[in-house]
Amino acid sequence: MTALLPFQRRVVDALLDEDALCIVARGLGLRRVVAEFCRICATPQALVFLLNASDTEEQALQQQLMALRSGHADACTLRVIKNETNPAARAQLYRQGGLISVTSRILVVDLLNDIVPIELVTGLIVLDANRVTAESTEAFILRMVRSRNPQAFVKAVSESPESFTLGFAPLEKTLKALGLRHVQLWPRFHVLVQEDLASAKAPVAELRLPPTRAMIELQQAALDCVSATISELSSATKLLDPDAINVESSLFRYFDALVKRMLAPHWHRLNARVRGMVTDLAALRRVAELITAYDCVSLLKYLDTLLLATKSPTQAPPLWLASDSANILYSVARSRVFSRRTATEASGDEANSDQMRLLGLPGSIVPALEVPPKLLLLAKLLEEVGVANRTAIRQGRSSTSGPVLVMTGSARECQMIRTFLATAHETVDLGPGGKHPKMMADLLRGFFRWKAHMNSGSGGTAGRGRCNNNGTNSGATSSPSVAAPPQPQSQAARRGAPAAKRRRVRGASAAGAKLPRAPADALEQETATLAAHIEIHADGSQPLSHTGLGDPHSLEGINPDDIDDGWLDAADEMPEFDEFYGILPASETVLVRPYSTSGDSDFLALLQPTHIILYDPDPAFIRQVEMYQAQGHVLSQVYFMVYDNSIEEQRYLSAIRRERESFETLIRQNASLVIPISTASPVNALLLARRSQRTAVHIPMGTPTIVVDVREFYSPLPSLLHAAGFNVVPRTIAVGDYILHDHLCVERKSLPDLIQSLRSGRLFNQTESMIAHYSYAVLLIEFEMNTSFSLQAIGSLNPDIAVNSINSQLTMLVLTFPRLRIVWSSSPYETASIFTELKRDAAEPDIDRAVAMGQDDSSVEKESIYASHPIALLQSLPGVTLRNYQALANRFKSISDICAASKDDLVSVLGMEAAIKLYEFIRNSSAN
Repeated sequence: MTALLPFQRRVVDALLDEDALCIVARGLGLRRVVAEFCRICATPQALVFLLNASDTEEQALQQQLMALRSGHADACTLRVIKNETNPAARAQLYRQGGLISVTSRILVVDLLNDIVPIELVTGLIVLDANRVTAESTEAFILRMVRSRNPQAFVKAVSESPESFTLGFAPLEKTLKALGLRHVQLWPRFHVLVQEDLASAKAPVAELRLPPTRAMIELQQAALDCVSATISELSSATKLLDPDAINVESSLFRYFDALVKRMLAPHWHRLNARVRGMVTDLAALRRVAELITAYDCVSLLKYLDTLLLATKSPTQAPPLWLASDSANILYSVARSRVFSRRTATEASGDEANSDQMRLLGLPGSIVPALEVPPKLLLLAKLLEEVGVANRTAIRQGRSSTSGPVLVMTGSARECQMIRTFLATAHETVDLGPGGKHPKMMADLLRGFFRWKAHMNSGSGGTAGRGRCNNNGTNSGATSSPSVAAPPQPQSQAARRGAPAAKRRRVRGASAAGAKLPRAPADALEQETATLAAHIEIHADGSQPLSHTGLGDPHSLEGINPDDIDDGWLDAADEMPEFDEFYGILPASETVLVRPYSTSGDSDFLALLQPTHIILYDPDPAFIRQVEMYQAQGHVLSQVYFMVYDNSIEEQRYLSAIRRERESFETLIRQNASLVIPISTASPVNALLLARRSQRTAVHIPMGTPTIVVDVREFYSPLPSLLHAAGFNVVPRTIAVGDYILHDHLCVERKSLPDLIQSLRSGRLFNQTESMIAHYSYAVLLIEFEMNTSFSLQAIGSLNPDIAVNSINSQLTMLVLTFPRLRIVWSSSPYETASIFTELKRDAAEPDIDRAVAMGQDDSSVEKESIYASHPIALLQSLPGVTLRNYQALANRFKSISDICAASKDDLVSVLGMEAAIKLYEFIRNSSAN
């Protein structure tokens, strides 16, 4: 376990001094700071809860606390409570004290059931405080603990400063939800941080690679598509903030959620075209990211997948696919992989064509297979580092040589690098295309197999036509434009594309037959035709190698761990086995890891690399490298690889600038932040405001009680009910979700749950159970806050009955159960007000009775022995209720027997009043 840097000790001391929200820049060792603070709290004399910890964080924290114990036998470690822990065991753990990590749902249920000794709670540590809102379960927990134990401390930490600058006063709202008044900010430009990290600087070699011409064209085309889609979306809705929604912000992953959040309140007013553009933005953002992250074959496969997904007879294709930039995007992406030879060229080179067919590839293509420049440079760097390490060993300096660590942005890039390095010295002769790396050849063959499979599965994509490849406009005519794309400055070629767009979209004549670039759908169909051709030769294809590198269809299939172990059987027969197999020295080891597994600075301390190669730029990991050297570790060299003037570089620089601007905004807000001294929750203020608008509502005396199913604590409603003054009693109940009194049961459904329950039929069973046990069965359809209060869009309403229509399914539900009542709520806050009205002048529910409902087999299970239609008819007769219809069905075998029964027989079963109603109804109906 590495020692804390001076500024990290100051962070711990600041947290010990006061309850505060601590915001630390990414990569500055927040997890190590939390571990040190938890070590101080992890004693049997204290009871501290850790909230919002993921499984990975819990495991890492347990290991760090074990390392920090330093031989102290009385030191506690982190105890984790999961769903498998029963209430008795949880109560025992709470009484023992120490540091406990527990899910928010379990803790809030235990607090309400008085399983947690609140008077013994020392404090709470809240991770990822940026996720805490006024409606969250964490705010519910803090409110209950603070109300009954004001001395308990609350420490909240976060390393996402950008989250506190989005929306209206997010920092103030978070502080109110946490019940805190102080903010501690630790950016990278903090004076103490700069002093510690400036003491030792690693030798960094910045390798700025020029992207290929094809990559430049692809990036420009993708950004043009994104810009055009944003402009079209902004002009169609007028609801987007132009300062937040732009091409630069689209490079980040939060962009999709930001657009949807802006449009959510007005979603029901948007037509299908506008909603489709929101989906297109997410796809285009992904394409722009993959240009530098994927190899050329995987990128083309992803683009073809997008194109195939748009070919639906029920929906129009996206607007961006009809643009010139989309045609450039697809044509250049294919030119990086292969080009097509003319029939004359293919017939004149039968030997190469036959060789291509034997390899499982079409004989009429010329493979290009552009290798990412980063991969080639990485192989050279590793070779140079290996030579330097071997030289150091010969000179007796082997103790300073450690492994080489290569860090990437994703696990898929790790797999690509490992596969390329494992086969870097193997090439495959692809005929007219020359020799190419084995990995690229495997990917190309897998791509055409995938296309062939898609053709056979979709009814033959190639059979839909060759995109006007008739007469003079044959498939060979369009291939030169793909093999040799024009220069980016050729504006005349781009101005010629709209003719093909009009021809393809509007169905006009082939006016654009002389286009230098083929449209996107024409390229996809031509590739599908080539893939369909190789199906004939699929059985005779020869594998490119016999090493067990998995299925070459994609990088996921090429798994170095899935190597055939057959050669191990002969290992004992090899006399020189020990000479060739053994443990590699650290200087000969290359570790490839994604940034998601880097964790914190202890990750580097565990591996102890002497050379680090940043395959993708990442600001957080760069700071980890700075801290690693500031702690006294030796680094021989750090290589920083980035494509010059690329989307990758722009995303990296924008991330640094955005974080800096966020901290500057927080510093200004913290200087003028006004937090009221009153500890009233913002939830209470909003509920009181809503209640004041309902002057006719009568609040019952005392504390009203509501029995809530424990599975409902994933939603914010129980928290809001508690804040509104209700006594929330969590129980496991079989019928309904909320029991307001002995005769009223409520089943709450959010929109996703409502749709799923209707389609699966579960809602019909739940409604039947509620009607069987309660006099008033209510289905509550609850919408989320800041979303459109509309079940379906206005344009999608259909007057006809449809099986998949939500309106039709709800109609069938009401027709099947006429006694069911449906209540619509615009938000959980509105639901709390509705429950206040429903509880008016009502007795409190019997908790034991609510739990027992549905547990016995005397009602619903007995009802299953009856036919549903006769029972429904029986329940509709006068005098027949839910309490007596089963006795009537047990006495008489059919409806005809009931109609023929005497008055005395009916009185003996139903009683005098109910029997007279039924008897008179039957006799009057028979007389008529």
